[in-house]
Amino acid sequence: MRNIVIKLHRAADISGTMKAMGLWLDDHRCQPNRFTCDHLSGWYVIHADFYEDNKADAFKAQFGGSEENSAQGTMSKICWWRLMAEEIRTEADGFSSASAKHTMLYAAQTLDRMAKDMERRLEGN
Repeated sequence: MRNIVIKLHRAADISGTMKAMGLWLDDHRCQPNRFTCDHLSGWYVIHADFYEDNKADAFKAQFGGSEENSAQGTMSKICWWRLMAEEIRTEADGFSSASAKHTMLYAAQTLDRMAKDMERRLEGN
């Protein structure tokens, strides 16, 4: 499987780009295994997974994407979750409200747990 990644600055016309991608996929009779769009600090990151090399190459060429190894992409997510957890803990330290601090720390623990669970899954593969 090939993972094509397209990064767009937040100022980009995301709805127009997504529409163009949908039309392209329909025209090429192509159904990606996965098609997601994430929001990461000022960027839209679109992931499209393809089983067929020729369709992955054509999609990448059409929309200016790059290629990411699925395990590498998963590790990137794990790192991002851990970084976000640390940022949340840092923010929580400045809160005077105990309940707000508790909520923030719970969110950080959730991100850490997600990262740990994903690492276990990768070790199992």
